[in-house]
Amino acid sequence: MAQTKQLLAVRAKSNARKPDFVVKESRYVTRIKKRWRFMHGRHSKVRQMHCGRPALPTPGYGAPAEVRGMHRSGLMPVVVATEKQLFALNPAHQGAVLASKLGARKRVVLMTLASQKNISLLNVKDAKVVVDKIAADLARRRKARSTRSSSKVKKDEEKRRSAEEKKASDKKEAADKKAGSAKTDAARADKTQDTKVQDVKEGTHTHESHPHMSDGNEHPSVHTHQEHAPGHEHKH
Repeated sequence: MAQTKQLLAVRAKSNARKPDFVVKESRYVTRIKKRWRFMHGRHSKVRQMHCGRPALPTPGYGAPAEVRGMHRSGLMPVVVATEKQLFALNPAHQGAVLASKLGARKRVVLMTLASQKNISLLNVKDAKVVVDKIAADLARRRKARSTRSSSKVKKDEEKRRSAEEKKASDKKEAADKKAGSAKTDAARADKTQDTKVQDVKEGTHTHESHPHMSDGNEHPSVHTHQEHAPGHEHKH
């Protein structure tokens, strides 16, 4: 264990002197990403290791093999996403790293189990604070969801009531329209009946005034002229 701590101290000292190995042009050209790519240019000064040029990665910058990939706490990190993976760890030599794809509820469950099993969480600084924060956030979200649900139910109820009122209003309007139409038809029928009665009265009055025209056969006085037979002359 003491040797591991000593090697970790050597690695930390080496990392403090190690430069950032990135593409030279990425320091002053925005479109070039800050990453390492070995140069293949024939006249590249960096590849030829000229003085004043960025250093190339060499084995001398590497960490001791015994602590390579180890966390600064002396534990080997293991990515954990399920309870089974968490229980398979050896707390003395391994530490849990919670997967980034985990949701808030699953993260809380794993952190609680890790605290119970005394398993170190390498990517969580204070599990209790994080659990309390996630619990508060979940409670806030649950309350907001309940508020949205009640608001939606209220809106649906208002829509249903409005639809019923509109339906009743339309039904009443249709009934009023039908009643008005029936009243108009009745008034028109009464007017037609009055007109017929008036016509009948006028016809009766005409019959009483001219009885000889009641049958429709007129007998006017016809003046008949006697025809004189030929050869007979009227003597005065």
